Amino acid sequence: MGRMAERTIFCVFIGLFTVLMPAYSQPRIVMVTESWPPFRIDDDKAPQKFSGIDIEIISRLESELGIRIELQRHPWARSLEMLRDGQVDMITGVAYSSERAVYMAYVPTSYAAVQPVFYSRKGRGSLVKTYEDLRGKSIGQSIRSLYFEPYNSDTSLNKVDLSTEPQIIKMLALGRLDLAIGTDPNIAWDIAQLGLRDSLEHTAYTPSAKTELFIAFSRKSKALGLIDAMNAAIVRMKKDGTIDAIIASYR
Repeated sequence: MGRMAERTIFCVFIGLFTVLMPAYSQPRIVMVTESWPPFRIDDDKAPQKFSGIDIEIISRLESELGIRIELQRHPWARSLEMLRDGQVDMITGVAYSSERAVYMAYVPTSYAAVQPVFYSRKGRGSLVKTYEDLRGKSIGQSIRSLYFEPYNSDTSLNKVDLSTEPQIIKMLALGRLDLAIGTDPNIAWDIAQLGLRDSLEHTAYTPSAKTELFIAFSRKSKALGLIDAMNAAIVRMKKDGTIDAIIASYR
């Protein structure tokens, strides 16, 4: 092979290496998660088997920060233990607590929030204007779930424990319950998936309580240096309406 041919092959190799190198040099972050629609939805057609609000947001963060976020599926309790031990880097959809802050470093700006809401059958939502209007009505709730105070500790209300929000919604639509309580946007997603948007509606009363959701990193992660940049990106996405638009598309 002549020198000219060797030089050409060498130049082609260097060119390909230069093009491909950024893809391999991107920081790789391991995110632990489990299904929690509409934030994280099981989706066999999606690249990492998940779609949803969180997945769209982290996809934007990947692009803005030049990182790769790899998803690992584990039950929630196991996920928290893996963060504690430093086996994975990050998690989304986590509420703040002082106990968790011992082993998690939170991205300071919340990217979303969930809020307790009540639903009734269509045309009856205006009958529940205040907390006191809940009395005397059967209220479907997810077993072992906590929503807000004073509701959680109020033993005078007629609460009906059921296994899942879809089960609660179906019973409400059939008239077997007067009201259903859930968290928004989760319950709105379930209602849409069941095709019951035209049958059910929000009550006029909406509790003011909210649970802010954060992205957090294991304090043992080597990616802790990304927190400031990720926070700045979330602030921009909230300011320009990107995150609001993503959340609205799942209601």
